[in-house]
Amino acid sequence: MRKIVLLLTGWTLLLQSPVFAQQPGPKGGGDNQGSLYGKLIDAQTGKPVEYASVAVLKADSSVLTGMLSKPNGDFAFETLPMGKYILRINFIGYETFFKSAVLAPKASTVDVGNIKMKSNAKTLAAVNVVGEKPAYTMAIDKRVFNVDKNLSSIGGTATDVLKQVPSVNVDIDGNVSVRNGAPTIFVDGRPTTLTLDQIPADAIEKIEVVTNPSAKYDAEGMSGILNIVLKKNRKAGINGMITAGGSNLGSSNGSVDFNLRQEKFNFFVNYSFRNRVSPMTSRLFRKNISADTINYTEQLQDGDFYRRFQNGRIGFDWFIDNRNTISISENLTGGNFNRYNNQTINNLDNHQSLVNAGTGVDNSKNGFRNYATQFGYKHTFAKEGHELTADFTYNRSNGDNSSNYSLQYHDLNGDNIYNPLPQQRYGTGGGNTTYITGQVDYVNPLTEKSKIEAGLRSNTRKFTSYTNTFGLTYPSTDYKLDSSLSSNYAYSEQINAAYGTYTGAIDNFGYQVGIRAEQSFYKGESFLGQYQSYKVNYPISLFPSLFLSQKLKGDHELQLNYSRRIRRPWFMDLLPVINLNGTSASTGNPSLSPEFTNSFEFSYLKDFNHKVNVLMSIYYRNTTNAITDFYKDTLMTVNGTSQHILLSYPINASSRNSYGAELTLRSQLTKSWDVTANANLAQTKINASQDNSTLTNQGFTWFGKLNSNTKLPWNLTFQVNGVYESKQILPQGEREPTWSVDAAVKKDMLKNKALSISLGINDIFNSDRNLSYTNTTYSQQENYRKRLTRELRLNAAWRFGKMDTHLFKRKNGKQEGNGEMGGGDNY
Repeated sequence: MRKIVLLLTGWTLLLQSPVFAQQPGPKGGGDNQGSLYGKLIDAQTGKPVEYASVAVLKADSSVLTGMLSKPNGDFAFETLPMGKYILRINFIGYETFFKSAVLAPKASTVDVGNIKMKSNAKTLAAVNVVGEKPAYTMAIDKRVFNVDKNLSSIGGTATDVLKQVPSVNVDIDGNVSVRNGAPTIFVDGRPTTLTLDQIPADAIEKIEVVTNPSAKYDAEGMSGILNIVLKKNRKAGINGMITAGGSNLGSSNGSVDFNLRQEKFNFFVNYSFRNRVSPMTSRLFRKNISADTINYTEQLQDGDFYRRFQNGRIGFDWFIDNRNTISISENLTGGNFNRYNNQTINNLDNHQSLVNAGTGVDNSKNGFRNYATQFGYKHTFAKEGHELTADFTYNRSNGDNSSNYSLQYHDLNGDNIYNPLPQQRYGTGGGNTTYITGQVDYVNPLTEKSKIEAGLRSNTRKFTSYTNTFGLTYPSTDYKLDSSLSSNYAYSEQINAAYGTYTGAIDNFGYQVGIRAEQSFYKGESFLGQYQSYKVNYPISLFPSLFLSQKLKGDHELQLNYSRRIRRPWFMDLLPVINLNGTSASTGNPSLSPEFTNSFEFSYLKDFNHKVNVLMSIYYRNTTNAITDFYKDTLMTVNGTSQHILLSYPINASSRNSYGAELTLRSQLTKSWDVTANANLAQTKINASQDNSTLTNQGFTWFGKLNSNTKLPWNLTFQVNGVYESKQILPQGEREPTWSVDAAVKKDMLKNKALSISLGINDIFNSDRNLSYTNTTYSQQENYRKRLTRELRLNAAWRFGKMDTHLFKRKNGKQEGNGEMGGGDNY
């Protein structure tokens, strides 16, 4: 009976305003919406205040919408348009409470905290909620690239996205670098078994670039962290998107996204497929130097690289109340990456005249299936920014592979010869990877200018792989196992970490001190032939960080920071399996040790009237035990035949020192045209020794990227992206400069821009390629590789949805349930 009386009283208070019943509810507006929520408690008893009237007033004091607080005191407004509002809360026995709120481009959801219902209540500070996001935002400690603003990567993969991100460089093989070093790549802040080419671009919300992370982040990665944040739609009601596209090279793509948000639950599911075709060619030319003669070898390959895969993701969020949320998601990815190459090997004399030539194929097929399960829990306290999060991630990847290699030599008349002997082999293999991550993080703002952060994390990875290669030993016609090209290997690692940071400020001077402790355990076993194993345990290593910042008048800010980093060998760096490609081969090094880096950075950030942002940084990195590639001339027995091979494998160099400067400029030149420019200049010196050889190399390099976005009439957007990388130094050679330019245009159509058509061309001048030179004691090698990266892409996207928080609570056109009022419109 008491609850009925309270409910009737609350409704009476809510309807006291004569205009309330005439006010329309919040209308759908996509990204131009925010949400407000909080909790009502009695100031004396601390118990929740149920069925109190909570109204949202416009700036003119008219009522926009309202609701009654729930039995636990919670209230929530999910789809409020941008603007200034006043929360009015009243109930019998309590004094009317007012609170101002501002929905502006700063955050997506807002917790107004526990509101204590008592006399003389004080109005709290305004709250900001995010609106439309710019394409690229810069802070002094992190940069964010919003993928939905990028046109050149539509229909592509994460590799295509990273090519557009300022400060990030991606070569034709998909290798990623930041400031001439390898960063650590995460997906949603966690390690993953997926490769970049297995993540659809349409599934990515944003890329976070942290060049010198604090102790809160993993210590892995000499050049910081790249975090790929996947889309997770939490808009109220039913909404989604359908995309489809294709290219002139025969590539195709499509996706379906669906999201349903009702009351305490948010359900999402998406599916996408990609079919990429990349013609490719390569030329390896090597001068072979012996004690009494010189000859030359030319290896040519021409073929296609097919990447076909499907990706599905399903999950839900359960908003238990305004303070607690549980999230569960499952990601499934499967497909095939296949390479088909025709090859020719020309043997030349000391005058570079043809002696004989071999022709054949070098084909490989790789299938994969990846399963990722993530469970997350988040608890927010009444105090803004005070939160506890915990999550568990399980990744499982299964793979299989096969290969087919042939080479038949001919004389100058085209007749078969048997010196050198023909080569014919095939291989089969498979393996799996399991990656388990558990993490707990806690944040407590002690005051407005200070907070503590702490957390625990544990990563476990297990990897198994086997490859059986069978070859012919002429003149026999029986295929036999070639142990030099076969393997059966298991590898495991575990990394445990704990961190703590304290952030404080004195007037405009800010500081953060942090410490991270990590310990790691590695174990490897080889089961083919004679059993071999190794086990390496690294004791607890400490990774301190220090950040100092000074805010100056006129939107200036200075920051000086330091952190210690580590780069642990990847399992393929340790795996002693030989990958043979013609007259070149690569293998791992089981004795490889981690490298450690001391990283220093000084940055300056200036904002000019919110139209021009300038971020300038100078940095220095000192690395010990630096991991780098070493090339060695060696004899290798394949199918019973010895042949000269240029073998590459990773080693630990004595040191690597890099220092440089980076400038990022974002300018809103006109209301419809903005440009982001990034340049990085660096000097690097490498010192290494291997096999009684001392290697030293140094050089100056620079990297530049330019992104231009222009809004044209008729709902058109035009975008141009260009990148240039100068000559790069290697321990035993150098790599020539590379550059490319992309362009795209997008047309938005229908009501609320529900349909978008984009046309883009990647690598307009077909200039992206890899050309490197390597020198050893007995050889000089030139290696040219090129993919046909000039590709014309046409893509379409249709967005649908109904922003309505009560789709399933309609009865005779009236709302029921918790009393929240408002409606929604179609997109």
